[in-house]
Amino acid sequence: DTYYGIKLFPNPTTNDLTISLEGIDVVDIFIVDIQGKVLLQQSGIFDQESINISGYLAGTYFVKIITPEGSREICFIKQ
Repeated sequence: DTYYGIKLFPNPTTNDLTISLEGIDVVDIFIVDIQGKVLLQQSGIFDQESINISGYLAGTYFVKIITPEGSREICFIKQ
C-alpha cells in the first residue's frame, strides 16, 4: 500500500518491516496492535529503514506514520 509515497514491505512479513519514503525526508512512527496498544514508538525514521518485529506475535498491526503533511495508518500482517 502506498500513501503519499509511503510504502511498507514486505507485507505480510515475519522479521523485518522496511519503510520506503518517497519525497519525505524523515518520519516518526508508532506501531499499534488491533486493540490500539502502542508497541513501539520511534522518531527520526529515514527512507529504507528497517524495523525488527520478530518479537511480535502473529497477527494484524498498524503503523502510524507521522509526516510534516499529516499522519497515515498502514496495516501490516506479522506471520
